[in-house]
Amino acid sequence: MSFIFRAYHAMARQRGMSTRKGLPTAAIYVFVNMLRKLRDDFSPQYLAAVFDVAAPTFRDQQYKEYKANRSEMPGDLAQQIPYIRHALDAYRIPILEVPGYEADDVIGTLATKAVAEGRAVYVVSSDKDMLQLVNDRVLVLNPPKDNLIADAAKVEEILGVPPARVIDVMALRGDSIDNIPGAPGIGDKGSVELIQRFGSLEGALEHAAEVERKTYRESLQNNREQILLSKELVTIKCDVDIELDVEKMHPGEPDVEALRSLFTELEFTSLLKELLPVVEAAPGNYREAKSAADIESLLKARPPDVPLALAIEDVIPAPAIEEEEPSDEGMLPLQQQQALLAPVEKTPSLAIAVESGSALTVSPDSEANSVLKAALADKSIPKAIHDWKTAAHALANLDLDGITHDSRLYSYLIDPTYSSHRLPDVALRYFNLKLGGSLAEAADITGRLTTTLRKEVEEA
Repeated sequence: MSFIFRAYHAMARQRGMSTRKGLPTAAIYVFVNMLRKLRDDFSPQYLAAVFDVAAPTFRDQQYKEYKANRSEMPGDLAQQIPYIRHALDAYRIPILEVPGYEADDVIGTLATKAVAEGRAVYVVSSDKDMLQLVNDRVLVLNPPKDNLIADAAKVEEILGVPPARVIDVMALRGDSIDNIPGAPGIGDKGSVELIQRFGSLEGALEHAAEVERKTYRESLQNNREQILLSKELVTIKCDVDIELDVEKMHPGEPDVEALRSLFTELEFTSLLKELLPVVEAAPGNYREAKSAADIESLLKARPPDVPLALAIEDVIPAPAIEEEEPSDEGMLPLQQQQALLAPVEKTPSLAIAVESGSALTVSPDSEANSVLKAALADKSIPKAIHDWKTAAHALANLDLDGITHDSRLYSYLIDPTYSSHRLPDVALRYFNLKLGGSLAEAADITGRLTTTLRKEVEEA
């Protein structure tokens, strides 16, 4: 749970994320990416997520004021917890929780049992409390700190004491968030100094009279029971009644359909593209036009109500002037702007389609090009393209008429809140297809999208 809270607060400081319907998603997004990176970086043999249970724990029974200062979980975070659990289920990672105990206790118990079986354990956490579990077989991994791995030496470097003495330092410091009282007046520096000098919390209490600093001395002498209670509260229990079943913790292959459904609902377009093995577009009947007859045959096959779908080779040149830098206002120098806006002199390759799964590519020097040019100039032939503005620039040296459909414009009209309306992104959103990048495929998909999106626009 600690990572969920950290993900929530980290994104709250940066920017909010939500779906078009208003569902907050920032914590889910950060958590899923952390989980993905953890699997990629470490390929764990066994993996489980441990959650706190809302019911009171044994610590609440020991100390009624335990965590009394904690406010309720923010409502926008509470909305995201079920989705985080769904994500873990989809990644086939078991969720473990035991009523009456906190997640730390469950983790400590499972780590102890794993060590007893001769296994090495990584506790994935950014909480310093977990450093008390470190030993020869248990390490603490902190992903937000560039995958910092804490062994005994690192624990001593971080806290100034070995792992076995972490609870002593924590007991003296107390914890305002969990409302653990600790030793009043003894902070981070003093707690380390006392444990280093006397070897343990009990040693510091026993030799309190020898402490020179009055504040520390009187705190130890006057708060003995409170300090010992604090030690009990910060100590992770490692004997929770839970079975270690490593076979149930073996991370299998993710449930792709469940992830796709979840990420679609959450509008995680980048995760749909990068995390999931999305469906590749099926091989189509894509070929290069060899003669004018090929173009004529395709045009004759076009039903009257179906536009001729076009895709155009990207031939807009990159600015060649490297000496000039963008101005202070962020604008490109005039010379570069002119280079980008100048008409494209080279006739690009094109692809055309009128039937789903089929398309022709036409190169500029093909003998079929003359027939295609005539078709492009024919106003009576309706045409569909993705991003008319770019097409008009790329085909500035050709007669082009009859453009009646722009699938990019349709996508924007349907939902302008999406950050990208590029063809690959729109194809992914509507067809769950990862495009291969060929020109013929682009024409085919443009035609298919035009049919789908035009209908949605008309029905809106």
